Amino acid sequence: MRGKLVQWVIINQQPFTVVEEPSFIEFVHSLHPGALVPSADTIKRNIYNLYEVNVKKIKDILQMVLGKISFTTDIWTSPSTKSFLSLTAHFIDKEWKLRSVIVDFIQMYGSHTGENIKNTFISGLENLSIEDKLFGITLDNASNNQVFINELNQELSLSQLRQLLNKIRASTQRCEKLSLACKNNNIDDLKPIIDVPTRWNSTCEMISRALLIKPALDITAISDRDLKSYTLTEEQWNGLRKIVDFLEPFKEVTAVISGSTYSTLSMMIPLFNFLIDHVEDIIGDENEEVNEENDDENDDEDDDENDDENDNENIRIEKSIKKAAKYCKDKLLKYYVKTNNAYSIAVILDPRLKIQYFKDEEWGDDLINEINQNFVNIFNSNYATTSLNFNISSTSKEKSVMSRVFKRRYVGNVDEFKTYIASPTVSGETLDPLEWWRINETQYPQLSKMARDYLAIPATSVPSEQCFSISKNLITNNRNRLIGKTVRISMCLKSWNYLLNNE
Repeated sequence: MRGKLVQWVIINQQPFTVVEEPSFIEFVHSLHPGALVPSADTIKRNIYNLYEVNVKKIKDILQMVLGKISFTTDIWTSPSTKSFLSLTAHFIDKEWKLRSVIVDFIQMYGSHTGENIKNTFISGLENLSIEDKLFGITLDNASNNQVFINELNQELSLSQLRQLLNKIRASTQRCEKLSLACKNNNIDDLKPIIDVPTRWNSTCEMISRALLIKPALDITAISDRDLKSYTLTEEQWNGLRKIVDFLEPFKEVTAVISGSTYSTLSMMIPLFNFLIDHVEDIIGDENEEVNEENDDENDDEDDDENDDENDNENIRIEKSIKKAAKYCKDKLLKYYVKTNNAYSIAVILDPRLKIQYFKDEEWGDDLINEINQNFVNIFNSNYATTSLNFNISSTSKEKSVMSRVFKRRYVGNVDEFKTYIASPTVSGETLDPLEWWRINETQYPQLSKMARDYLAIPATSVPSEQCFSISKNLITNNRNRLIGKTVRISMCLKSWNYLLNNE
């Protein structure tokens, strides 16, 4: 019973003192009148002891991983201003399932310099004795997209929508009117979403939801004298649709590359190209803006009081979106040139893409040959089985037989790569590359080792960021005096639980 109680406290992130609450003791005694309920100090001691036992098991599991291990890492600061560095390990198990697990959550001291982060990270690897397993590290990028966000937030239609939704959400009666309007117009009764203006993806969700319930929002606004001034025109709604059309591809790409249960690295180059094409389509002809400015000057000269305000609204929105698109393109190209060999290798190891992707996208023979040669060099250096040199006395005939045997084995590795590249790509966007490698592992024994290493590298640090939602439940504003050691142990034990129970 004690072990189950300790497990319950860990998994549900309960305070250790929960066992001393009268209502909890009463509940336990209702199930087992003679049960002895341990004290909070005893629970804490049991949890510390469990950590010592389980950390050894985790070490064994990680050291027995068939391939290498990649990591995501990020820094989280608690309400009590303690900083912690998360280490999330990513590897492909023997069944070709991608595993992600928080292996350490270390309190950091001092400033968040690169040197300090590096030393803290290495101490986590040393604690688990897996320094030699390290393959790749995916870090959070500290720069934000404030310029891009500011450009969109300047739009009057967006600001007006935000104010309208805030006023509706702030009133129970208005929420009820909106709900009734949805039902009367055969619209799903959806609640408006209020965005966080500094997060573009939440702005996209806010507009998308508003467009779904547009007729109900219009009715609610028109029927309320205090909301009439916030009623959006059709042109403003059209402008909001354009903003969503611009943001939606970014939202979809973000969702794809943020996954933690499937391989993501191989999709980075194709998705980068997709987004660059998207923003270039929006930017269009660079000379268009000059022509628009000249048109505006002519309009000013006419000083016509009856200028079409709706056209001006659309032009303004299009200009803002173009500016945002140019900023996005600059950002995409900046990070694109920073992509290293791992990205192109992952593309080749994805049976849906292979080297054929670069040919289809017309990357040019020179660049494709360079990518291909780089892949071959790394494969031969780290994964291909080389011939062995036997220093034994034997006849010429025996030497000939032995050399031919081992030469054939070496050539087999080359043929393995050539066979893989020559075979057609596998169609179907729902295909799981890892499942394909599980099925074809025996056909490509050496290439599969390479795939196991490279396809485990996460494309983003989102898996590390997700662990912060766990830590927020552990360290709340009302429970912020936990020492760093207790936080580390509690976070690790909760994360390790699934891995230890599914081995």
